[in-house]
Amino acid sequence: MGLSAEQVNEQAASIASSALNDSVVAAAHCEQVTQDQQLEAFGVGGGTRMAAKFGKKLGGAVMPSVGGMAKGMETGGLPKNFILAVTADQVAAVEENEKKGTLEPGKVIKSWDRATFRANVGGGALDAASGTPDDRQVLTLYIPMGDSKNKYLKAGANIAAQAGSSGQPVRFQIAKDEASEQLVKELVGDNPGMPNIQIGGMPMQMPGQAAGGGEDSTAQLEKLAQLHASGALTDAEFEAQKSKIIGS
Repeated sequence: MGLSAEQVNEQAASIASSALNDSVVAAAHCEQVTQDQQLEAFGVGGGTRMAAKFGKKLGGAVMPSVGGMAKGMETGGLPKNFILAVTADQVAAVEENEKKGTLEPGKVIKSWDRATFRANVGGGALDAASGTPDDRQVLTLYIPMGDSKNKYLKAGANIAAQAGSSGQPVRFQIAKDEASEQLVKELVGDNPGMPNIQIGGMPMQMPGQAAGGGEDSTAQLEKLAQLHASGALTDAEFEAQKSKIIGS
């Protein structure tokens, strides 16, 4: 049986420090919130979820580039489990390399400039919508996708950047222990905002939340850019809605 998130977190900072060769101020285990997990939380039955999984696999096999885009939208190019670490000037995803109940330094998967990296923490309705258990909380990371090898993701990232988005919002679940709370403090600070809700890379409205209500213009532009990148909005519709938001 593998280590729990809390057990990983006891070693996370030292392991990340070794991998990064830098002092780590906070580090914790992150686990992706899957599309299946989110659909189940919204009451979708097992048969339908299985069909959705099969359809996604089939689509990826028939059209690998589009399948890669869908996976990139859902995962941000990160593995299912990893250690997220924060140093004085960077945020990094570090491989979670477990052997016989202990962690060993793994490779650095990705790193970003801390000054421009964005994150939000969930709570209440968002945690419930993500299907997270009571001892877990949702952490949304806005993953820059401009360096993606997938041409569709790269094009989407360029569109999102033009609309003012800092990255693709991807949800992860973390523990509620001291290490995780320290990570949240370093990434989010004392004023967390409401992350975009995503199911399969598409934004969803929170229960009880009015369309656009309580969102700043950046969040609205991010959602607009994602809809445009997915093909849900034409160029003309995208530009018209963008002008409304910027002008408001």
